[in-house]
Amino acid sequence: MRVLSNEDIDQLLTMPECIAVLETMYADYANGQALLVPRIDNISPATEPGAYYGFKQMGGAWPRRGVQALRINSDIVTHPIIAGKQRRVKEPKANGRWVGLVFMFSSETGALIGIFPDGAMQRMRVGSANGIALKHLARKDSKTLTIIGTGWQAGGQLMAALAVHPFQQIRIFSPRTESRAAFVAESKGRYPNVEILNFDNAEEAVYGADVIMSSTSSMVRVLEPSWLKPGMHVSCIKSQEVDQELLDATDRVIVHVSAQPKNYENIMPGTPNVNPSHESGWWTKPGNKFKEYKELAQLVAGSVPGRENRDDITCFVNNVGIGLQFAAAGALVLDKARNMDIGHELPDDWFSETVHP
Repeated sequence: MRVLSNEDIDQLLTMPECIAVLETMYADYANGQALLVPRIDNISPATEPGAYYGFKQMGGAWPRRGVQALRINSDIVTHPIIAGKQRRVKEPKANGRWVGLVFMFSSETGALIGIFPDGAMQRMRVGSANGIALKHLARKDSKTLTIIGTGWQAGGQLMAALAVHPFQQIRIFSPRTESRAAFVAESKGRYPNVEILNFDNAEEAVYGADVIMSSTSSMVRVLEPSWLKPGMHVSCIKSQEVDQELLDATDRVIVHVSAQPKNYENIMPGTPNVNPSHESGWWTKPGNKFKEYKELAQLVAGSVPGRENRDDITCFVNNVGIGLQFAAAGALVLDKARNMDIGHELPDDWFSETVHP
């Protein structure tokens, strides 16, 4: 059984590789050859005022590679107001760190074959999904990309966008001046041949852009329908960054997973400061069109077309993460780790038993 670190994942997994393996997985899922385990969040009270405890679990089986993945997170969560908008923030309470793990099992023997943190792969798999959608839905002559957000996930969105398309100009907006400046400086160092600009106004940042990628922790819409122009492609990394009004201003919407509009939240009665988003989001309101939208796997498999008209406004809603992404990327990473002898091997006997369960 092999244990890897986030640093090992960074060494083993590139964005083009992640995109490629996820495309194969999505095609299998569309054809009924992969099994999704829905995401469930168990939520209960926390001792810290204004916070709650969340235990997230999701998984997926990918027979092509003989693996089953289980991804879990154990978090203390708060909903502070930052720059005038409510955010969802995971607090690093485990000795100043966060807790997120992926367990990889062999579906041929049942054995646990790998454990690694979810952080580095989490960013790669979210970026890959949005990058794949961009590849199919953005205009081929797109030149300008605007990214809303400057956090960990925003870096993954930029990586994925440049992996699938040669943008000439990148515009960065975030309401926080210092984080925006740091993100722009880091991005310029990473991509010296691309023009990367710092914007302090969201509307100005998206004006004239060909692609807009929202990557924030906002609990409310971050784009205005009036900002959308013919030919644009827009995307988000969570459902709350958009709403039905914004989606109605587009010509075509693709969602990540249609089987589960949002993660199911199993909330202990009396838990303060939390509302069940699966019951209260725009996707539950009268008149919502979520069930009409096709999903990314269908787009990848070719059962629904990509961009059809130059002037169409297209949108990808990354509504919920899926454990199948970890199954696909995890299988690739474990194969490479074995071949390159990266990580630590632990005795299989530690993770199996002689007693019939």
